Amino acid sequence: MREPDGETKLVCASCVTEGYLQSLIEAKPSGSCSYCEKAAAPCFEIDDLADLVEEAFESHFRRTPSEPSDYEYALIRDREISYDWSRDGTPVLDVIVDIASCEQEVGEDLLEILQDRHGSYDPSDPTGDEDEFSPESYYERRNVNSVFWQVQWHQLEMALKYESRLFNQEVLNLFQNVFAGLEEARTHHGGLTIVEAGPGTELRGLYRAREFQSQDELKKALEEPVKKLGPPAGPIARANRMNSSGISVFYGAKDAKSALAEVRPAVGSQVVVAQFMFTRPLRLLDLRSLESITCKGSLFDPVFVQEVERIAFLRTLARRLTLPVMPGDQDHEYLITQAVADYLASLKKPLLDGIIFPSVQDGVGENVVLFHKASLIEHLPYPHGTRLSSSLLDYEPETDEGYPSFSIHITEPKISKEDKRRLRLIPLEPDWEFKTEREPALRLLIDSIVVHTVKAVEVHTSQDRVFISHGTAFERADDDGAFSEF
Repeated sequence: MREPDGETKLVCASCVTEGYLQSLIEAKPSGSCSYCEKAAAPCFEIDDLADLVEEAFESHFRRTPSEPSDYEYALIRDREISYDWSRDGTPVLDVIVDIASCEQEVGEDLLEILQDRHGSYDPSDPTGDEDEFSPESYYERRNVNSVFWQVQWHQLEMALKYESRLFNQEVLNLFQNVFAGLEEARTHHGGLTIVEAGPGTELRGLYRAREFQSQDELKKALEEPVKKLGPPAGPIARANRMNSSGISVFYGAKDAKSALAEVRPAVGSQVVVAQFMFTRPLRLLDLRSLESITCKGSLFDPVFVQEVERIAFLRTLARRLTLPVMPGDQDHEYLITQAVADYLASLKKPLLDGIIFPSVQDGVGENVVLFHKASLIEHLPYPHGTRLSSSLLDYEPETDEGYPSFSIHITEPKISKEDKRRLRLIPLEPDWEFKTEREPALRLLIDSIVVHTVKAVEVHTSQDRVFISHGTAFERADDDGAFSEF
């Protein structure tokens, strides 16, 4: 677009205030702005700016239909339904002015340039089709396509299942790209994806549940609560959603109900639920917050297109990592979640101690897995030599009949008050001589222990009716040429 004297129109950074565009303009030679007439200011040719606007529209916007769909026409024609159709989106000029943060006159010139490039539309011709940048056109943001990341993630899953697990550089590269920028990530409401937990925070502890199907095992658990109610030692740690076999981690829940649901207890079993408090600050990645993570950048920056697609995929990650898995499929289907947990546990920046993720079993609660480095539990605050004994029954004095009654009796050795004050809380570290030293992160509240006897299990389902159809039988020829009904 040119001035009346034939010179190309120029625009300065004062007339276009979008950050990325301003940086491009300020890198240009000085000139005289055709809009605010500022002299000796860095300026951009308006046609070059139109190129960037056009690319932004191609990458981030779609033109909305100019008339109702067949379905909407049907609603309009239906006399019983009052339906007023209005076009979706925003007028194209308003979109240009908004995304470029430019003056109205600049936006009008940009639209005129784009209309000349694409235009054959005549508003006075009712039979003519609307062009891309007709003044009457409307636009809305395009749905983000994250197919690239979905394909990459699927290939990663296949590689872990059938190719290489322990040393897979492609897996590492994808994780580094997917989880980039977690430290700075923000949600739509300004929240953080990394939650601070521990003393003085909203999340000061967790509930953990263990199922027991014999009275002997239940009695042992009450007499050794730190060992039996805490995470299993490495040699007996089974593979689970967020840990491989042999890796001891702490699974807990924010509330007792969710902890109870997660163990999926059998009717007739007994489940012990106890509360563990955090003894030091911890940092947890909240998978649910990823669902509302925002993507900051400029619509005019080519890199931003890729970032939008990555963030769109990241928003689906919580669902991908918490999909219900059938018992027979766990060995294969848990490989990807185990790999993610191992990767996040190994990060130095951001330094993470665990993951918060939605409960699969009750559908409303939140679970937490503490990585091995943050799953060490303090010893109970009693002196060395303290003995715990338990009772599972009490008796009616008149009938001498037993009834369930659970108790723990604590017998401390004789020790002076001065020696007690010098005692330190010693963490329970199985096979400590072979492990990297860990700092305790959890303390069992022994008076929080509750025994649940499972009387029944409630199941919530969605129902889909099976429809039966009938057809006629037909015949096929057997190998010997005879016909039989099929």
